Amino acid sequence: MERIDSKQWVNSLKIAIINEDYEKLEIYSKREIPKFDNIAQAKEALNLVEQAKKLLNLKKNEISKKMNALKQTKKYNNLYSNNSTNNWIV
Repeated sequence: MERIDSKQWVNSLKIAIINEDYEKLEIYSKREIPKFDNIAQAKEALNLVEQAKKLLNLKKNEISKKMNALKQTKKYNNLYSNNSTNNWIV
């Protein structure tokens, strides 16, 4: 198995976090974590993973709120479109 370069992994993760690149964050969440050369690099990677996790949770909450708003709009539209249709029937 090919060894993943830990410096490249850390730098790429930093860039994905800074750019809020959710596609790359997803890719990194599925990749094998490399072996780090030292404790400092491993701590930096852990910090970055925590930042990525927070970013993904914020995005998840944002999407959840939008989905709930869409559901409420759909309920409203269904309720009033059915009522207005019934008012026109003679």
